[in-house]
Amino acid sequence: MDPNLASVSSTSPPLSPLPALLYPVYFVFRKEKTWDDVMKQEMPPPIEAVYDRFKGASDAWGPQTYIQLKRRGLGVHLVPDFVPGALCVTTYEQLTIKSRPYSSYVACCRHDRGRPEICEQRVVQNHLNLIDETDHLMPLWPQPCLQPRDASRQARVENLVFKGRTIYLAKPFRTPSFLDALQDLGIQLKVSPDDPVEAYKFWTDYSDADVVIAVRNCTDYDLSIKPPSKLVNSWMAGVPAILGPEPAYQNLRESELDYFEVRSADEAIAALKRLKEEPGLYQAMVENGLRRAQDFTADRIAERWRNLLAGPITEGYEKWLAQSAIQKMARPLQFGIRCVKHKMEKRTFEKNIHDGARMFPE
Repeated sequence: MDPNLASVSSTSPPLSPLPALLYPVYFVFRKEKTWDDVMKQEMPPPIEAVYDRFKGASDAWGPQTYIQLKRRGLGVHLVPDFVPGALCVTTYEQLTIKSRPYSSYVACCRHDRGRPEICEQRVVQNHLNLIDETDHLMPLWPQPCLQPRDASRQARVENLVFKGRTIYLAKPFRTPSFLDALQDLGIQLKVSPDDPVEAYKFWTDYSDADVVIAVRNCTDYDLSIKPPSKLVNSWMAGVPAILGPEPAYQNLRESELDYFEVRSADEAIAALKRLKEEPGLYQAMVENGLRRAQDFTADRIAERWRNLLAGPITEGYEKWLAQSAIQKMARPLQFGIRCVKHKMEKRTFEKNIHDGARMFPE
């Protein structure tokens, strides 16, 4: 065990406990080398102590959910393999056909991938992925280690920030004409640096961000599975946002104070002009965002997870346990049928994620 993790864990304040679950829940994550020490600890360290291990969506949905729930007193466990007969939660990349998970009751976090079919229930991050009663919408956890905007900047509009690499920003928002228009307004565009260490700092640090832009170069299919995290993080950071017409953002929108929706570079420039010329509007968007962010705090997400596990997923698990002997014997055959569907969904994902209609074609 890393002694530094033990020290952080023991000195961190306890989190508000949640009502107990009826059954233990096993979060399956096969990257033992990355999370082995956390698996062995009776109480894992806070997310902030291990955030530098996050390498992708699987880490954010798997180990992070385990840690957040375990530190709130729930009977959850982080394990490298599916536990036969048990209620297991995993992520799409961890749920493989080779792992033959049909001996466990599996709920899978879909994240930015195709629809998983070799499982019993699914946790999805976009409302468009709610296909039937086995799909459950769940916001992703808020950005760990987020450093909010420096309030002393007040309504200053000088830094337009894209929390991603330039290639992922839609083309109209990285052209010389757009950058010239920004310069005329006294605004500079900041994007994630290529250096991994600096990118990590940039991704979490909103201290000098005046406006967030998130207009992505993605296919419509890709946008249909994306979460609204960039919007939620901007709310939490106290930064107004200029966003593309993505379904996940639109599903959360309650008023014009939530964000500016733009479909062209000119509309983005117009929004920035308004923010520069109307400091009252700027402050109103900040205050509205901080209010909206309260629905997406780690405590609120943890409560939603607990209720999902204790509710629909436990109900499904109990029905699975009560299956007849013949139904249990048929599980491998059922798994074979699901494998075919799983492969078909994977091919659909691989085809449509890059090739297809785009709001902002290259």
